[in-house]
Amino acid sequence: MLALAVPGSLGFSQQKSSPSLDSLVAAENAFAATSVAKGIRESFLMFFAEDGINFQPHPTKTRESFLKRSAPATRPPVELNWRPIYADVSRAGDLGYTTGPYTFKDLSPEKGPTRYGYYFSVWKKQANGEWKVAVDCGIGTPDHSNQKLDFRPAPQVKWKASRKINLESERASLIDLDRQFLKTSESLGIVESYLRYFGSEARLHRDGLLPMTERAAIRSYLSSQISTLSWTPIKSDVAQSVDLGYTYGSYELKFAGPNKTEKGYYVRVWKRDDRGNWKLVLDTFSPIPAES
Repeated sequence: MLALAVPGSLGFSQQKSSPSLDSLVAAENAFAATSVAKGIRESFLMFFAEDGINFQPHPTKTRESFLKRSAPATRPPVELNWRPIYADVSRAGDLGYTTGPYTFKDLSPEKGPTRYGYYFSVWKKQANGEWKVAVDCGIGTPDHSNQKLDFRPAPQVKWKASRKINLESERASLIDLDRQFLKTSESLGIVESYLRYFGSEARLHRDGLLPMTERAAIRSYLSSQISTLSWTPIKSDVAQSVDLGYTYGSYELKFAGPNKTEKGYYVRVWKRDDRGNWKLVLDTFSPIPAES
């Protein structure tokens, strides 16, 4: 794959935070701190929702997966740590996401090489007011230890729902939008459809690369790497304020050049713009290893 690594932002002015966003980021930081202090198993059991999923490599209820296996007698000698550098939350304060760099360190006497990546998590507020992870989908990246990126909240939009909301209908509409995205890509091509559906915010996460956040970098990657791409949505959810939502599903990708096909799962975050139109703001893939 093209070794394209383009960190950075789209040049927004500094955005103000909000109590809802502050509480979301605090939950993410507490999750990371618990991972370092108590280990992966304990932290994931504590911070994932009952129906929260990650990809192992297929969509799997994370808590259920851990609880099916007996806890190890001693904590594994590894450390998973991360920090959020970008986050957004719905106007209703019930749905949000965060993303940022992670490190996976081998603490055994052998001291294997440190692995680097970017995590991405969708969070949903529970009935008791606690934030829990609904979807987690990370990517491996090159060494990012020299990056010193400060936290930045996503820009806020002016749009506000002015009608009665039917959440089931809104979820179905978001699935339909994801399907329409595919139809658009079949007529306009992958590059132009992505650039059309991305709004002023754009994050493209692909395994093996640092996140791409500039439209020029996204265009370069998509035009040079992808021959064909198709997908099938599986699930969606939206905030009560219907200004933020996500979809996930399965995909099949054929790379340009040598005959290579990749299958896996995608997660997309959708956000209303100032006019109330849904725009894609983050798109990430979780490939299935060839032997799975």
